[in-house]
Parts: sequence; C-alpha cells; structure tokens
Amino acid sequence: MKSEKINIISLLSGAFLYLVLFSQTGIAQSKFSGNASVQFLGGNAGGGHYVSTYVYGGLRYQEERFNLSLNIPVVLNSDGSFTQVGGIFVPNGHNDGDEDHGGMFHDGSMMEDGTGMMSSLDVGLGDLYLYGSYKLVMQKDVLPEISLDGYVKFPTATPGMNIGTGKYDFNIAVSLRKTISRFLFYTQIGYLFLGKTDNAEVVDPVTFSIGAGVLLGSGNHGLFVGYDSYSTIVRGFASPKQIAIGYSYYVNPDLSYSFITSFGLNDSTSDFSLSGGINFGI
Repeated sequence: MKSEKINIISLLSGAFLYLVLFSQTGIAQSKFSGNASVQFLGGNAGGGHYVSTYVYGGLRYQEERFNLSLNIPVVLNSDGSFTQVGGIFVPNGHNDGDEDHGGMFHDGSMMEDGTGMMSSLDVGLGDLYLYGSYKLVMQKDVLPEISLDGYVKFPTATPGMNIGTGKYDFNIAVSLRKTISRFLFYTQIGYLFLGKTDNAEVVDPVTFSIGAGVLLGSGNHGLFVGYDSYSTIVRGFASPKQIAIGYSYYVNPDLSYSFITSFGLNDSTSDFSLSGGINFGI
C-alpha cells in the first residue's frame, strides 16, 4: 500500500464532548433518555471529493455511577463513502481502475452501478455502537472523578456501501473529569482493538482526548472545546488529529440541544464535520 494523503474524521466530531455535556453537568435527570442527531462529513482524498450524511438515533440509561447508551445511524452517500473505524471515519476512493485511489480498508469502491461510476445516492444502515461508563471514583475536594469507559462496535453496516469493515471493534479507556465552579475539564486515554481486515495492515491504536467547557448565563448555555488524536491505525498512513468546538442549550432538565463542528489538524484529517442533535428524557 502506498503512503498517500487521506482524510480522516472523528466520530460525531469528538464524542467525548457529549460525554462531558450529559454526564457531568447534572442537566439530564431522567434515567432513560433518547437522542437524535444529524452529521455532515466532507473532505478530499485520492483525487475525489467525499460528502456523506449520518442521521443518528439512540437510547441512554443513566444512574449516579453508571451509564449505558447505544447509537445507530442511517447513512446517505451522495459521492464517495466513509468507512467507520472505531471513533473515526476513513474516506474510500472512487473505483476508477486505480486501486491506489481506494481507501485504507477497501481496494477501490464497492458502490458501483455496473459501469464503474458511483450511483447518485446510496442509503443504508451504519454500524451500531454500544457505549458504557462506570465512575470508579467520585469527585471530592481536589480529587477528580475517575471513570472506566468503553464501547463495542457491532458490524451492522449495510453490505456493499463501503461504510463498515464488517468486523467487531472494542475500546477500553480511563477518563478524568473535574468541575470547578462553572468550568469543566476532561481527559481520556484508551486503547482500541480493531477487527482486522484483509486489505490493510491495521494496527490497534492508542486514543487520547482532552477538553474543557464552561456554563454561561443561568447555566443553560454551554461552550466546549476539545482535542482528539489516535496513534497509527494503518501502516503508511498518518495518525488522525483534530479539534472540535461545541455549543449546547439546555431548555429544561430533560431537554437539550447541541451543535458541534470539527477541523482537521494535519494532512491525514478531514476538512470538516458539522453535527447537531437533541437529547430528551423518556
């Protein structure tokens, strides 16, 4: 495989911002809650332009020390496609007869209409993610909250759309969170076990995130900024790094809206991601 520039984007533009937002502010009071969001992905790689839309739906259960949630998207590809790998999306190239234009996990595109051209619009399901977090140590005085986090990816992505590897992935991580007055601080380090594919030299990466946020007004407005990075995932391709900026509006204890955008920090990262969503008590 040649070492070419590719675009990589983080899942939901830094998913840890949602974790900080809904686990630590004390806004969401219901044990059960639902969420819905839409995400737009875009970038350029291998001579092609990539645009995809992910429409997510999910459920969450939360106790004082424990929370569990699941999310699955409906995916719309208008040109090119992204393969979800752990917490990132990898663009896959057009199938123009040159396999070097393929993505990291696919030799060219599988989205053909029999003439070698991409279809105008493809719709299907993405992979299902089951997330969990348990607070090992509660915040007290100068001591931060320490939690054990993780997720399992189930390969439910629609075959033939190039949006999944067809393998199970597993993640385990440790997080530290600290609330000081209206300010929130967060960091996480983890390890991602990737299901190996036949078309790439996949390496299980170390993941790292760090972020901070502040509640404004009467506490119903939140601003957040975060940084996400992965170590090498596929040999010959640079590791992804990005920054994400988020805003949340808390309507009441059981209803909030969030908006997040992200920008790549090197030649391996995607140009942009833009997402917006709603969380509501059930």
